Amino acid sequence: MNWALLIQVLGGLGIFIYGMKLLSESLQRVAGDRLRSFLSSMTKNRVSAVFSGIFITATIQSSSATTVLVVGFVNAGLMALSEAVGVIMGANIGTTITAWIVSFLGFKFNIASFALPAISAGMVLHFSKRESRSGWGSFLIGFGFLFLGLDYLKSSVPDSAKDPETFQFLQQYTNMGFNTILLFVLIGALLTIIIQSSSASTTITITLAFSGYIPIDAAYGMILGENIGTTITANLAAIAGNRNAKKAALAHTMFNVFGVIWALLFFKQFTGLIDSFVPGDPLVDKEGTRFHISLFHTMFNITNTLLLIWFVNTLSKFVSKIVDSVASKTTGDKDSIRFLQAGSVKTTELAMVELTEFTKKIIRETYDFLRLTEQLLLQPYDATKVVQVLKKEEELDLVRSQVMTYLNEIQESGVTGNFGKDVLGIMERVKAVEEMGDNFASIARKVRKAHRQKIALDKTFSHQIKEQVELLKHHYDVLITNLEKSESFDILGNPQIRNQSREYRFQMIRSIKKNESKVKKKRYQKKSNFMPALLYRDVSRNLDNISRLLNAAIYADV
Repeated sequence: MNWALLIQVLGGLGIFIYGMKLLSESLQRVAGDRLRSFLSSMTKNRVSAVFSGIFITATIQSSSATTVLVVGFVNAGLMALSEAVGVIMGANIGTTITAWIVSFLGFKFNIASFALPAISAGMVLHFSKRESRSGWGSFLIGFGFLFLGLDYLKSSVPDSAKDPETFQFLQQYTNMGFNTILLFVLIGALLTIIIQSSSASTTITITLAFSGYIPIDAAYGMILGENIGTTITANLAAIAGNRNAKKAALAHTMFNVFGVIWALLFFKQFTGLIDSFVPGDPLVDKEGTRFHISLFHTMFNITNTLLLIWFVNTLSKFVSKIVDSVASKTTGDKDSIRFLQAGSVKTTELAMVELTEFTKKIIRETYDFLRLTEQLLLQPYDATKVVQVLKKEEELDLVRSQVMTYLNEIQESGVTGNFGKDVLGIMERVKAVEEMGDNFASIARKVRKAHRQKIALDKTFSHQIKEQVELLKHHYDVLITNLEKSESFDILGNPQIRNQSREYRFQMIRSIKKNESKVKKKRYQKKSNFMPALLYRDVSRNLDNISRLLNAAIYADV
């Protein structure tokens, strides 16, 4: 084996993948919020969902990043499974643009002539203090590295006519008829799983076919395999996710596997149709193979989408049935939300999207604490509700630990621009939510103990508790209602919202002080009256703490 050549190939592949990663990450930094808003607004029906998937993937040049983002949305409950399937279909089409860029530019022009100037210009912009300019600088650097890596790949893979011995071992697998196609489907899938980039494996396929090392049918087989291999990233991301995340990832896999099956069944007819559209015989004209492969890649995904777009709901129900049947045999919680790990496409932008939505969801879910606590305090005692509150409090403790671990991972990967402020804001909010859970659990324990000691609040204290609980409900509404209007926590910086929060906080303080003075009255010093008064005082202090923490969650970015 020619080790020097192998090192050159791996080095070129590494530069290509790094360029693709940098290009994708920089675009997410520059336009991430707008793309996310676009994705949210353009998934109202299956057709618009497909087009949004095409647009976003073509823009950020990474179907893996798009599918991981979609899985994250489904995991956070922001997107229905049927909508996610449409976006995934579009992502498969959008990713084919890379093959066309490589085919038109990568083999015809002197790549170094525009790759190096792009890197030079990118370096100048990269050190700009303005976040947007720095992002575009990173984009140009990634663009330059992508084509520089392609240039190394081209030069490292010699022409088969001039150096037939180098990849001679491939020849023994190219004359096995249909088994050759099946073998190269497997090779394409394994290659994409290993390098976790369908764009890189597609580029390798085009390079090998262009250089004459594999026949066109084997190249078609590799393209089919790469469509299966590319689903690994979303499935890896969904492992730590909830059932809905797993359903979205499985739908991606089922969609691509179905496409490969029909493409293999009608291989001759389909490839014959493709070859008829592109001038030149791909068996003879190596120059034209890149266009045959690019068109095959595009038409395969378009045809697969046209076939299955009418069965999105059926596919969603099918994967739901599979995941639910498997999950029912495990301890997995159907409704719980867990963090995802996006593997090689994980970026600060994607991580912050996921973390923001996660935090917003647990804030909404803590409202259940208030509902259960109100029932415990104002309705006949129910031991099951105490258990529910205590269980939720344990889950919140675990969530805080997960958030801190995840934030450390984000910070280690590098936090840029305004993300530093966002990270601190999320840390404060999660801390506030977890402490609110502690106070709700404290109330539940006190109610349980009081029930065992046959201590109950009288009508006066119950009325005061109800008044304070109503104040908390209004305070919660200020937080939750405004979060629903925005995709980030920036809306909480609105002075009007903060004034509302501060007013509810002051009302709670006034209520506590007014009612605590009643506790000190002599008629409550009798033992029969003192114990309910003591229970009220302890519970009202917990409610006061919750009010303070709600205010802290709104003011967290200050």
